[in-house]
Amino acid sequence: MIVRSNVNKYYAGPKALFDSDYIPPHILYRKKEENSLFSILNDSISDEFNLNIIYQGINGIGKKVIVNKVLNDLLNQNKDFVKINKICVDCKKKTPEELIFLLLTKINGLSNLNFDVRYVLNSEISHLWNMFKFICSKNDSHLFFIFNNIEYLEPEIFKKFLQFGKESNITLISTVNKIIQPGTMELFSEFDFKKKLNFYNYQELYSILKQRVLLSFSHEIDRNLIRYITDLICEQYVPVPGKGIEILRDLYPILKNKNTLGNFEVLDICQNEFDSFQISDEFSMINYLSEEDILTVIFLDNFSNYFTSKNKYYISIKELHELYEISCENLEYEKNINEFCKIIEELMNIGVIKPSKRTIHKNCTHESFNGVNYDSFFILMNPKQIKVIIDAIFSQC
Repeated sequence: MIVRSNVNKYYAGPKALFDSDYIPPHILYRKKEENSLFSILNDSISDEFNLNIIYQGINGIGKKVIVNKVLNDLLNQNKDFVKINKICVDCKKKTPEELIFLLLTKINGLSNLNFDVRYVLNSEISHLWNMFKFICSKNDSHLFFIFNNIEYLEPEIFKKFLQFGKESNITLISTVNKIIQPGTMELFSEFDFKKKLNFYNYQELYSILKQRVLLSFSHEIDRNLIRYITDLICEQYVPVPGKGIEILRDLYPILKNKNTLGNFEVLDICQNEFDSFQISDEFSMINYLSEEDILTVIFLDNFSNYFTSKNKYYISIKELHELYEISCENLEYEKNINEFCKIIEELMNIGVIKPSKRTIHKNCTHESFNGVNYDSFFILMNPKQIKVIIDAIFSQC
């Protein structure tokens, strides 16, 4: 898995994976969004007006990293001219009382009031709210509130923050993953600037994960592993970097020690990151193969041996065809291209292999394989699991 040792000038260490607030040196494929947010916020500081801003997109798509990057750039640019402070809170699984108390604690740390927040620890929400407004009024800096996961807040509660932001020296930037509360959609009209982040394509996601790997490890990591993780995410989830970072966190202890990691181990680790890994279970697989002819079983046995011995994640259409020809020769069967294509189609349908998103029809170089529109496939089912099933079928013969 480790190709070679290399000095990496971009190395940031494990914080690039494990620090949820880590900001890469460059945010890939979001320059337009980054520039537009920086421009509108910089104008608001210069002209002293406040904004309500919201970013929408599925969890892990990169909303928070854009906001943090832009705010850090603003702080650095204006630190000698304007006093700016940012306060970040996660609204997930917090009651309104807990959220306001958290805000009080953070704002109090920025002021000179030296107010003991323990005195309002068990206060009712009306008292907490009044205290929150009072402390904000005593603040002499431009405040940026970043509310993440606002879908977990009651719309009525959040509307109070939106209205208060307009009346005070506060810019409110919110992120939302999905609409949970029916009334949340109605709040969108209250925002001055709304942006929904679109999904990445395969190549963009691969580049982002490759960048994060370069930042996390001082030695080089097999690029095929990064491509494999990218393919898994595109197949099993949606193309967002957050899911890839979760997988890399699980792989980190092994990759850090430069251990050789088998593809079957990677599959086991990756399966744990998906709620429903779309492959057939062993029982269904046995039933399927028990109804197939011996050629399919022999082909699948050669297929599992290929991945186990070579420790790969991908197999080309040419290599699949070679395995088919070997299987035919073992059984002294006549080779048939239509039969080969049928076997490949069945393997895709039951979830043993899937075509890589980086090899679509227009890139296919093997025109002789009619109906097979991909050059490269990645294994989805653990080769050891396939081997166990094959042995179980042979034992019944």
